[in-house]
Amino acid sequence: MADDYAETEYFDFDFHASNGIFEFRKIKYIYEDLYKYLIILGIVGIVSFIGSFIYFSYLGISASRQTTKIRSLVYRSLMKQEISWHERTSPGELTSRIISDTLLIEEGIGVKVGTLIQYICTFIGCFVVSFIKGWKLTLYMAVILPALVIIVCVMGFFLKKYTKKVQDVHGEVGGIAQEAFSQIRTVVTFGNEQKEIDRYLEKLKPTLKYGIIKNNIFGFCFGLIFAVIFFSYTIAFIKGTQLIHRGEMVSGDVLKVFLGVMMGAMSLSGCGDVLNAFGEATGAATKLFHIIERKPEIDADAEGITKSDLTGEIEFRNVHFSYPARPDVEILKGISFHCKPGKTIALVGASGSGKSTIVQLLERYYDKSGGQIFVDGKKIESYNVHWLRSQIGFVSQEPTLFDATIAENIAITCPEASQKEIEAAAKLANAHDFITQLPNGYQTSTGERGLQLSGGQKQRICIARALMMNPKILLLDEATSALDNQSEKVVQAALDSASFGRTTIIIAHRLSTIKNADTIIVMEKGKIIESGTHDSLMSKQNVYYNLVKSQEMNIHKYTKSKNKKDQKRSRDNNSSTSSDEFSSGNSTTDEDEENSDIFANESSKNNKSELKPLLPKKNTSKSQEKNKKETGGSALSKMNWKRYLAYNKPVWWANLIGIFGSTFNGSIQPAFAYIFASAINAFNKQGDWLLEQGRFWGYMFILLGFGNFLFYYFQVGGFSTAGEYLSYTFRKEMFKSMIKQEIGFYDTNEIGHHQKDEEEEAKENTNSLNVNLGSILEIIVNLIVGFGITFVNGWKLTLILLAAAPFLFAGIYLLVRAGKNRNKAKRHALENSTKIAVESILNIKTVYALNLENHFGHLYEANLKEPQKSLEYKFIISSIGSGFSNAVSFFAYILGFYVGFRFIESGEIEFNNMLRAVMSIIFTAMAVGRATSAAPDYNKAAEAFGHVLEIIDRPSQIDASDPKGLTGKKMKGEISFKNIKFSYPSRPKVTVLRLGDDEIEIPEGKKLAIVGGSGCGKSTIIGLLPRWYDAQQGEVTVDRKKNVDYQLKWLRENIGMVNQEPSLFNISIKENIRYGKVNATDKEVIEAAKKANIHDFVRALPDGYDTVVGSIGTSRMSGGQKQRIAIARAIIRNPKILLLDEATSALDAESESIVQKALDKASQGRTTITIAHRLSTIRNADVIVVMKKGRIIEKGNHEELMSKKGEYYEMVLAGDGGIPQIKS
Repeated sequence: MADDYAETEYFDFDFHASNGIFEFRKIKYIYEDLYKYLIILGIVGIVSFIGSFIYFSYLGISASRQTTKIRSLVYRSLMKQEISWHERTSPGELTSRIISDTLLIEEGIGVKVGTLIQYICTFIGCFVVSFIKGWKLTLYMAVILPALVIIVCVMGFFLKKYTKKVQDVHGEVGGIAQEAFSQIRTVVTFGNEQKEIDRYLEKLKPTLKYGIIKNNIFGFCFGLIFAVIFFSYTIAFIKGTQLIHRGEMVSGDVLKVFLGVMMGAMSLSGCGDVLNAFGEATGAATKLFHIIERKPEIDADAEGITKSDLTGEIEFRNVHFSYPARPDVEILKGISFHCKPGKTIALVGASGSGKSTIVQLLERYYDKSGGQIFVDGKKIESYNVHWLRSQIGFVSQEPTLFDATIAENIAITCPEASQKEIEAAAKLANAHDFITQLPNGYQTSTGERGLQLSGGQKQRICIARALMMNPKILLLDEATSALDNQSEKVVQAALDSASFGRTTIIIAHRLSTIKNADTIIVMEKGKIIESGTHDSLMSKQNVYYNLVKSQEMNIHKYTKSKNKKDQKRSRDNNSSTSSDEFSSGNSTTDEDEENSDIFANESSKNNKSELKPLLPKKNTSKSQEKNKKETGGSALSKMNWKRYLAYNKPVWWANLIGIFGSTFNGSIQPAFAYIFASAINAFNKQGDWLLEQGRFWGYMFILLGFGNFLFYYFQVGGFSTAGEYLSYTFRKEMFKSMIKQEIGFYDTNEIGHHQKDEEEEAKENTNSLNVNLGSILEIIVNLIVGFGITFVNGWKLTLILLAAAPFLFAGIYLLVRAGKNRNKAKRHALENSTKIAVESILNIKTVYALNLENHFGHLYEANLKEPQKSLEYKFIISSIGSGFSNAVSFFAYILGFYVGFRFIESGEIEFNNMLRAVMSIIFTAMAVGRATSAAPDYNKAAEAFGHVLEIIDRPSQIDASDPKGLTGKKMKGEISFKNIKFSYPSRPKVTVLRLGDDEIEIPEGKKLAIVGGSGCGKSTIIGLLPRWYDAQQGEVTVDRKKNVDYQLKWLRENIGMVNQEPSLFNISIKENIRYGKVNATDKEVIEAAKKANIHDFVRALPDGYDTVVGSIGTSRMSGGQKQRIAIARAIIRNPKILLLDEATSALDAESESIVQKALDKASQGRTTITIAHRLSTIRNADVIVVMKKGRIIEKGNHEELMSKKGEYYEMVLAGDGGIPQIKS
């Protein structure tokens, strides 16, 4: 503002016409005034440096802190919302908004706030000066203000509207991306990479339309602002000459008013990017602040009862319940039961009968629709939710671990636990031995969602975690479903021991695990149909009896010769022999009793933690390592221009429009400076000639205004349209590249990292690169034309002024360099915090059950704040560069005016020429100043483009899109595994499979069953066949050809698979089943559902097959329902090879029997590999392979292995011995 005021004062000269040029009176007085104003300019330059430094650094730091606070508040609010809210909102959308929306907010509340304040103050100050010098002319020129206000308001409205639309779509797109990345094994196994790409692009396309509309509105409206401003210049010249003609003003005052209003209006013209950023920030903030302000329907922080003497008495009285997502479907229909303190109740029944719902109501995930639930005689709603959950230990059917070490996972609810207590819990859960055999022991990372461990290993760690809580109430929802028979016996004994003195509710399909329960409740379709003890229910020979009988496996013909002593010995041996590669102690040893004693008492308060803080691992991806090695230089200078131009080729027409607009728009400012300097001569005229000259130059400004409007609209409209197409292309290509990466890539790179890349890099490239390069082109033209005008009118003056250029660019370099380092630090913080957000939101039920909201809240905040000091230091460095660049401009003005007047004095230049030269320099410097303030944006966009290329260019090590390889009309299905040695890429030092000379051969159409303890390598073998991974040694063959020689897409088309932990997508049931065969008809879908015993359930839903399944972590289906849908998905595929990894583990006995028959039927004529802990499901297999420590220890059919009385025999005994045979 001071700068503009000083410039207006330069024209406070008395002059008269003489031969058409200006002659100055009393030159010594002019020099006295000149020196005074040069000193003022110098002071203004210093003040400008200080002001720029302060506002750039402090506002940048403030924005960074506020954005960190907003992210924290949003995340904290997400961690408070009830489960039903999470079910309605995609986890991917939530994490996407935390990333992209907050980036927009930071842009809108940071340095640009200072820029806006600067422009507004300049505008107000200049108008005040103008009003003082000539109020009447100022009022004439002020008629443009209402028009400017209307244009700005209209523009702001549409920017906010379309920004919100874009961000909403980006949220949905982020949800799809996260879902695909988190379930990548299912995606690649069924060969649906293209389906996910199509699903992604279908949601992404609207962003292209909304983005183009938004940016064209911005270009049009801001072009209008320029036109209106130039119209004010027309008023100034026409009315100004009239006022001079009438003697109401002198020419010097008219010039002051004109320059004041011009500088004020010009300052408004610089608000374009600022207002655009404000509009985007406002649109982005709407949803986030709605999340922050939302009050949860079930508030875990609300006041309620807390008591130290909870006994654990539970009572359900006529409880009714429907899930909020399906209010028309009643899940519980008048459930009533009473559990006394310390007693055990077992819930059995078909999947979907309401068993898990009872557990979820006790955890206050939901509130019942009717009836009452009492805990210790008080309504469950009267308790503080956090406190209530702290009294409950919960092990779910689908074990959830967090990406931390094993020790940290076990002690996550008890951070002060000692290593001894952690190991004691692990021993009780039969996990200690396998943990200690890992290279890093308890410090071994479990990987994201525990993917580095087998299902059984994860479940045992989850059990250890629950035991660490020392709860009053224990909820076990299929707690041993992923364990082999021998581990199950050991762990079940530990759970029985842990249940002593605690109120326990057990949900089990393996009825052998609940025979000692005090009460067994049999449920069917949301009602209790039987209840009693095991013996009483067996004597009734009703529903429970039939369930038990359906699970019995008759082995009497193999054991008749064994007396009771032999059986006791076999069971003793079973207890002392490990079920997988890791040995376990007897379930009733003194050591276990000691371990139990540890948990009978709470940890000593003086006991210091032996754990390190649970913090995410530092990401060591190649791209990051590369970033760390980069030193110095601008990202623009290192940019791959060839690739950038190639991406722009399809939208050459839009870029051509932008180039046309930028080129001519860059000429507007120098042209204006030249015309203005020439037009001043009009005030030298008199009479009608004065009025005519005023009108002439006024009309010239109208032409400039129209040109500025047109060319600015072309520039913004053209480049932003091309930018939106590029953003769409970048997102598409990034997603396509990520979705085709091998599974090992996902093992070593977290989902949050992928999503952060997909959101942040694409966001930074959206418009930024093209639009900013358009601005650079405009500035280059501005510089060329401006210095050209200056050179023509005074070449000596131009050369002298060029001496300031190196100082100007030094400031810009400092600004850009610090900005680049700041971007890297911010990217690192976002990667770690996003990983935490993704992991916790995906596993929200586990987080709530374990009361980990604050734990993850602190983690999230710690990772956001970790680089804060470094970021603030880099803001300060950037501020020095910004202030220095601004100050240099002022000293360039001083140099120009001083030298210019010296040249006038010596007669080397005329006043008009000096004025043209200096005005051109001033307006050129203003353009460079705008470039300087936007320099970080240019650099950020260019750097983001480099990261985009890293992602796009990464070659997949196992690429299903590669058309090369063998194909055939029909696959026979003959399979073999020879001399296999394998380690997971994420743990290369741990050999998981070492078959050696042992081979596994499966003839065409035969069935192979693989059994063994959890973690022995069963699932790993299955993963090698569809090439999730490739073995480091040996070969997997299909039809006597290596599987690596086949075209991968064709190979996977012939494979159907059901995993132990079924992965479904947030789409309809129909589309989930159709995921196995994309072009399947509705008839085929229904037929597959019938075979999987899920049709009747689906048909009973209000929306039938169109019912949406729900997201990961908040699925609206029970475990058994999900597994049956997954089985239907595999059956509909009609594959030649069928892979079944614990395919019926989540099913009740009745459903298991039906589905197993369907699978047996589906297996006919197909080569089948099945993994099972329920040995009853594999007794008819052609070959059974028993594995231990990654090796084959036994092989044969059921009868052969039973006759050997070896490991398999012991496993059968362990599984059969739980329920006695009932004589009919």
